[in-house]
Amino acid sequence: MNQTETLQPMGKLDGHINTFSGRKVNLLDPRPEQINIRDIARGLAFNSHFGGHTPKFFSIAQHCILVCDILMQNFKDNPELLMYGLLHDASEAYLGDMVKPLKVMLPEFQKIENRMMDVILEKYQLNRDSHAIIKEADIMAQEQEFNAFYKGGDISYLSPWEARSTFMRYFYIFLNQREWKIEV
Repeated sequence: MNQTETLQPMGKLDGHINTFSGRKVNLLDPRPEQINIRDIARGLAFNSHFGGHTPKFFSIAQHCILVCDILMQNFKDNPELLMYGLLHDASEAYLGDMVKPLKVMLPEFQKIENRMMDVILEKYQLNRDSHAIIKEADIMAQEQEFNAFYKGGDISYLSPWEARSTFMRYFYIFLNQREWKIEV
């Protein structure tokens, strides 16, 4: 192959991905009915946080659980806020975890990620009203993780299966606290 030739994808490239549950999700035009909590839990549990640059595997799902643990210190009676904390990185189950510097350089990706997040929040009847609180807990979690990974701090590492199971347990606890009427 010479340098002027381009690689052709194997199969049809139509903007969809196939999920663990067998659903198809359109990344450019996602719909609430394409979203499934089991796919989110699986995708986040098997994707590494910080682009994989951690001493041991540390999943996005475990990061989301830590965000919830931080939020529970002050908001344990607010299932909507806790659910949003759990799902704050849910778009990464479908799009992957892009490292922050690259994400900032790719504004089109940010638009796709925001659209995916909007659809996930719609699916689970959440809104961005509490985004500032979630962001603060997210930053606190990242600081704890950074200290544990690179400065000798303490953190437990969950296997992907443990992270998935804990993520699902949290989801159903928050779901039952509010008595949402949603298709999961």
